[in-house]
Amino acid sequence: MNAPLHLRAPAAPARARRGASRAGETAARGFPGQRWLVPGLFVVLLAAVGEMGFTAFREVANVPIRHVSVNGDFRFIDRSRIEESMLPHLGTGYFMVDLAQIRNELQRLPLVHEVTVRRAWPDRLLVYITEQVPVLRFGEDAYLNPYAEVFRPDAPLPGLALPLVYGPPGSEKELLSDFDRFTEILEPTGLRIAALVRDGKHAARITLSNGLEVLLGRRGVERKLGLLSRLLQAEWASERERMARIDMRYSNGVAVALRGAAPAAAPAPAAQATPAAVPAER
Repeated sequence: MNAPLHLRAPAAPARARRGASRAGETAARGFPGQRWLVPGLFVVLLAAVGEMGFTAFREVANVPIRHVSVNGDFRFIDRSRIEESMLPHLGTGYFMVDLAQIRNELQRLPLVHEVTVRRAWPDRLLVYITEQVPVLRFGEDAYLNPYAEVFRPDAPLPGLALPLVYGPPGSEKELLSDFDRFTEILEPTGLRIAALVRDGKHAARITLSNGLEVLLGRRGVERKLGLLSRLLQAEWASERERMARIDMRYSNGVAVALRGAAPAAAPAPAAQATPAAVPAER
């Protein structure tokens, strides 16, 4: 009887398989540090680009400002004075020039209202200036613009014959509004307001274009002006050029002073004048 056959796998091939496994593992892992190679190259490239950009920016920033263009509709501003104030900024680098500083310097000039400053490549500054527009005189040496803002030029503005307004600090908007309303009420008389003043108690006084002074007080001013407008068009039309002053602060009448004469009383419609009485408002 034949003996059973026992087969054993050769040992050498088994060792070869184990070696092949380790080689494959090494190949999969790759060389030491290989996985950091691409990110490292990216960082180096980024640094190089950043250095090139910084160098280019520095060269551009050092391009000097050589030209300044000043624009705007000027009636009173001396353009040469604006240009002279810009001279210190010529030669400054394109990106180094301080636009906010230039704007602040120009806005401090007496007749400048608003300023816009911007760069224009490669070496220019563009300046646009809005000039102050005077609509009324304010006190002895100042003016009001349409926004009731006060500005003071170095000297009186030539060629202007503006009405005068004046009042306590902070009353500029009230004065401008009053002037517009009072002018509209008195327009039918053909007389203009030459001056409007409010005293420390905000009592109003106006002077008309014919020299007539009108004391209005603090209360019911528009009602009094409406009455005055009707009287100057009707009952007092023939006498208004002789009138020097009208005091409308009485509660039941008005007092009229004629030129070269002592004050006299003039009754208002539906009211009896009281010339000896003290005005109701002071």
